[in-house]
Amino acid sequence: MSGTEKEGMRFVFPPKGKQQPGPPVGKHRRFCELDLPYPAARVLAPNRYYAELLLEDYAGPHSELTAIHQYIYHDFTFHEEYPELAELEKCIAVVEMRHLELLAETILLLGAEPRFWFVRDNRPVYWTASFPYYGEDVCDRLAADIAAEEGAIRQYRAHRKAIKDAYIDELLHRIILDEEHHLRLFSEAYHKHCRGRV
Repeated sequence: MSGTEKEGMRFVFPPKGKQQPGPPVGKHRRFCELDLPYPAARVLAPNRYYAELLLEDYAGPHSELTAIHQYIYHDFTFHEEYPELAELEKCIAVVEMRHLELLAETILLLGAEPRFWFVRDNRPVYWTASFPYYGEDVCDRLAADIAAEEGAIRQYRAHRKAIKDAYIDELLHRIILDEEHHLRLFSEAYHKHCRGRV
């Protein structure tokens, strides 16, 4: 059975060496997206340890899944009073969904299931809705979003050091570029709406 086949199912990923495309032709990119392609999901070989590290990025307490839910909730709460912030939260959540998809594809190739869980003390722990930070007001929520992006960048950098696979390293580097861009956008929003507030 090949690395892309499992239990009679065939997972179709881009051909080796191909880059993930940007937005479809004729469709402009979102304002929160970088105009850079994503590398294809590839691995040198199956590796459970690497999969467990990526599961933290995928569905751990500080993960893409947590960020998606946090940002979507903040979108809902900002919608009436701060429509531009709601649009920012929604836009970034969609980019984080792309990261989630790429991580899932990579975890499969590494030989693990991309369930919404992570590993602690050699046991799977399922993601819960207690992981996102819901917040109390606009500044509290934006500060939490900034902290989430800073935490994601630190975690991805640590995993890049631990994972000795050039394909995964390339993917994590590309995701970090997005997270740094999101950090800038959230920081600008905080500066605009919360400067001078205690």
